[in-house]
Amino acid sequence: MRVLTAADLQQVLDFPSVIKVVEDAYREKATGEGTIWPMIYHEFISDQADMDIRSGYLKSQGVYGMKLLSWFAGNDAKQLPELNGTVNLYDDQTGLPKGIVNAAALTGYRTGAAGAVAAKILANPKAANLLLVGSGSQAIFQVMAELTVLPKLKTVTIVNVTSPAHATDLAQTLVDQLTTQFLPAINQSSDDYQRLAAQLNQLEVSASDNLEAATQQAGVIVTATPSTKAMINADWVKPGTHINTMGADMAGKQEVNEQLFRSANVYVDDRTQAAKVGEAQTAVKAGITTADQLPEIGELLAKTNDNQWDAKSVTLFDSTGIALQDIASANLALENAAKLNLGQTITL
Repeated sequence: MRVLTAADLQQVLDFPSVIKVVEDAYREKATGEGTIWPMIYHEFISDQADMDIRSGYLKSQGVYGMKLLSWFAGNDAKQLPELNGTVNLYDDQTGLPKGIVNAAALTGYRTGAAGAVAAKILANPKAANLLLVGSGSQAIFQVMAELTVLPKLKTVTIVNVTSPAHATDLAQTLVDQLTTQFLPAINQSSDDYQRLAAQLNQLEVSASDNLEAATQQAGVIVTATPSTKAMINADWVKPGTHINTMGADMAGKQEVNEQLFRSANVYVDDRTQAAKVGEAQTAVKAGITTADQLPEIGELLAKTNDNQWDAKSVTLFDSTGIALQDIASANLALENAAKLNLGQTITL
């Protein structure tokens, strides 16, 4: 089997390809070709250290597997990464292990791709202004993924509610990071490469400490934070805006006001999971919606590929993260690595 590090993934994964396989995985969940099993979560220290295990089966690709990802906030002070874990894939005909992939690095790609899948079908395809709320490890992945599916994006505004200086630092280096980390993996003769290179060259990036004003100016909003209280009020969001809430993935987390679930057209990755630990959890507790009333993005994709943007409506995608994203992305990485003879092959 093959083992892939974070450095390997940077060479074998490109966002156009990852977005495609994640979109397919959502669709296959809806059609029954993909199955997810119950998530396991454990908190070692409240708000400081936890881990979760997500597992599932992608029949169309002939693989099943699981991801264990741990988060230890104190690791930063020890000069260690906060996120650590592995994705393990297995062949569905033999049960033999196919590969082990760095989960922390893969999570960036697959989570960015998840938001891009939603924006591709729900957001204004001519959206020019992106608001990113949060400036942590997910930030660069989210922006690059959105640029990949929204060719008219011209500006990115970054807001970090708890650390404005961190947003300013990221704004100064964002274009360089996107250019050096993600462009080289894309085929340089492809239309995607040429367009993204030009788009990055002209991209305007700034930081703001006025979240209300930034929200009102945005056509697409991505929230990627560990927030436990709403940062964006419902009445700040203008019609025609699309929101990806990417941060809520456990009980107690919240990024936007639950009243948005009254007015917005909402989609989730998994209705049961979203109602329990996603952005929808607060709205469910408030009686605004129920798990049964939350349509899944895969169900929409199984019906149509046509963009659903409506200038009079707000759309919201609640992403909690499902195993099929990890399995599809890890399988893509392993297959590309085999073609390029990258990574380390081992026998257990």
